[in-house]
Amino acid sequence: MTPQIRTFRLPKAGHAMDEYEDAWAVSSSPLRAAVADGATESAFARAWAEQLVRGAVAHGVSRAGALEAALPTWQAAWARAVADRLPALPWYAAAKAEQGAFAALLSLAVAPDGTWQALAVGDCCLLHVRDAALVMAWPLDDPAAFSHRPALLASRETGPAAPVETTEGTWHPGDVFLLATDALAAWLLRTDPAAPLGWTDADFRRHVDAARADGTLRNDDVTLVRLCLPPARVPRAR
Repeated sequence: MTPQIRTFRLPKAGHAMDEYEDAWAVSSSPLRAAVADGATESAFARAWAEQLVRGAVAHGVSRAGALEAALPTWQAAWARAVADRLPALPWYAAAKAEQGAFAALLSLAVAPDGTWQALAVGDCCLLHVRDAALVMAWPLDDPAAFSHRPALLASRETGPAAPVETTEGTWHPGDVFLLATDALAAWLLRTDPAAPLGWTDADFRRHVDAARADGTLRNDDVTLVRLCLPPARVPRAR
């Protein structure tokens, strides 16, 4: 199975790419993908989002038990990664860093046997498309259901654990999986979930810019991973 994988990302309008706080990771063999949305109000959110997607893809995290087992290791890695940057922070930023970073996570694992599994914490969304029609959207399928206070994974062990959702299904040859961060997912559900199937980088930017300009797409970092599964093989004529 050789999928076609494309990734797209843009920061908030008016912001530079180094202010982008989403993250994504993919693996073609085994076929895995993840996106994470770092919470802007937390410190070092991008580093935490990157840690989450790297870990989820490397270890195929698509079940709650696997996430629970991996989380302490990821939290320790994040703490080491930001430790050298803490002394240079002003006191108020250092205090925020002590509270940790927060991010939503969506992880997908696609197996060669025609099955797939996904895990989500928060409101990053998986869109499963077949023949240019939406098969399912998960964990949210209603654009009105997105909120400004989704469940988030914390980089420090504070407070109750975030609720973890999991699902699974089957895929057909030629199916497409789209993994999108919240603002983009909500906009796609309001408009056309199959729209990104043929997008280039230029198409992505043009559609995002236009939707932000007309107010239908909330001004937030946007990230999209597109996994196109190969079509069924046509037997050779003899």
